[in-house]
Amino acid sequence: MKKYLSLTLLLLFFVMGAAAQESHNYVMKIQKKDTLLSIPVSQIDSIYFEEQAPQGSLTFDINVSNITAGDAKIVITPSNDESTYYYSITDSIGRDNRDNNYNGSWYEMEVGWWTYLSQFYSMTWQEVMQKFLVTGQHTANIEEDYGGRLMWDTPYYVYCFGVDNEGNLTSDIVEKLFRTTKPVPSDNEITVTLKQELSDGVLIDVATTNDDTYFIDCQKKSYVDYYLDEYDGSKEQMFYRFFSSIRTQINDQYFHNGDQTDLKAKALTPDADYYIIICGFNDGPTTDIQLIPFHTAAQ
Repeated sequence: MKKYLSLTLLLLFFVMGAAAQESHNYVMKIQKKDTLLSIPVSQIDSIYFEEQAPQGSLTFDINVSNITAGDAKIVITPSNDESTYYYSITDSIGRDNRDNNYNGSWYEMEVGWWTYLSQFYSMTWQEVMQKFLVTGQHTANIEEDYGGRLMWDTPYYVYCFGVDNEGNLTSDIVEKLFRTTKPVPSDNEITVTLKQELSDGVLIDVATTNDDTYFIDCQKKSYVDYYLDEYDGSKEQMFYRFFSSIRTQINDQYFHNGDQTDLKAKALTPDADYYIIICGFNDGPTTDIQLIPFHTAAQ
């Protein structure tokens, strides 16, 4: 006579069987109608139960267009304008976090984030979640939804899922992968002349051959050299890493056009080795990346 176990007893049996598999050859049997599956316990790494969305539920169309090196138009259209849903944008770091810590589930990852936030606001994670839900067709705002400009030549994931106010899934989880383009090169030739080293930076003149935008910043030589070493001397990869770390702080003060006289490139530490980092920029580097060394004056 067959004995049917509850889910709790099934998990208990699995744990006991896994612990004793060295002396017993346990097999987990799973039956669905007339199909019986037999899986040796020694071949099972983990077991868990995942809530499935109801059949015939909310569906989504994610359309990504107008993709450039630093932007894209993302429009999410649900099949039901009244149902609440959640969406987000992330890069490969977010995807790896999902895969490594949340069983490959965007939903589980977001519940973890909402749960983390809830402890700071004396709210349940469901109450936190409700503040992020939307309805109807939605056009993403890259700056707000991603937290800053997109990086050039980079894969991104847009994902969404229906969820009610209690946190229950009401749809399958849908994702869309897209990649930003490479920046369009500029023929601008940029020449920098050091004029005066200061304790908090350096005065420079910049000469250009056209009015294309360029980026300028100062960073400690030790910081830049560390990433140059990590990337086998690649200035392009070093700059990508550096720019991605400051992308949420970027504002107009980093960008200039045309010739500049007595421009102050700011540094933080006196009597220290620095680089001026300068290159053409249009949603990414458009010219060679120049690293110009200087030493800040002592106070």
